[in-house]
Amino acid sequence: MTYKTAAKGYSKGEKRIKLILAAAEQLLIDSGYHNFSMRKVATKAGVSVGNLQYYFPSKDKLLEALLDKVIQNYLDAFEKFRGQYAPKEQFIKIIKTVLKDIKTKHTTVFFPELWSMANHDKHISKIMDRMYGKYRVLVADVIREINPKLNECQAQRLSIFITASLEGHTIFIGYRKPWAKEAENMIDISLQSFLWLIEHGDIPAGECGKSPDTNTK
Repeated sequence: MTYKTAAKGYSKGEKRIKLILAAAEQLLIDSGYHNFSMRKVATKAGVSVGNLQYYFPSKDKLLEALLDKVIQNYLDAFEKFRGQYAPKEQFIKIIKTVLKDIKTKHTTVFFPELWSMANHDKHISKIMDRMYGKYRVLVADVIREINPKLNECQAQRLSIFITASLEGHTIFIGYRKPWAKEAENMIDISLQSFLWLIEHGDIPAGECGKSPDTNTK
């Protein structure tokens, strides 16, 4: 049972699911991945472990639902840009949104905790890759609209490079990080370098590598 099927048609269930996911997210931020457990999530959400397991039978299912929620929030914002602006402006707004979000306490703490968890759990690593895969597909689509001469593999490689570069900024310009005051300058540099690569870069064009989980489209 996934959180979506459990919630279908039940407003009370939907509210309970939102409460549980919010509690899980906050627990990860407040206590770290090493203190993340079903029992602690249940306590923070104010529900019994049995009630938690009704909606999310395992920690993996809970984390999968949490990551689905988090990435969907980003994708919903990005899709609004897709409907309103030309490709280059879409790209600029996506990059600015991500880098400005990195400056928040929530993002600075939340995502590194997920990365740490993924380092120790192969299943979580696959869930993470699938989550980022949805994001990379959208970015690759925008890249090809900016420069239609790029093939699918080139756009995929650029998308991986760009999204990985953005995530890497977290430990330097994130909330209370050493170079946080340089965030706006890093946004300017990132946009210049990424757009140059998209429009003028000599991007390898050979056959694409495959993600361990290819169901990202």
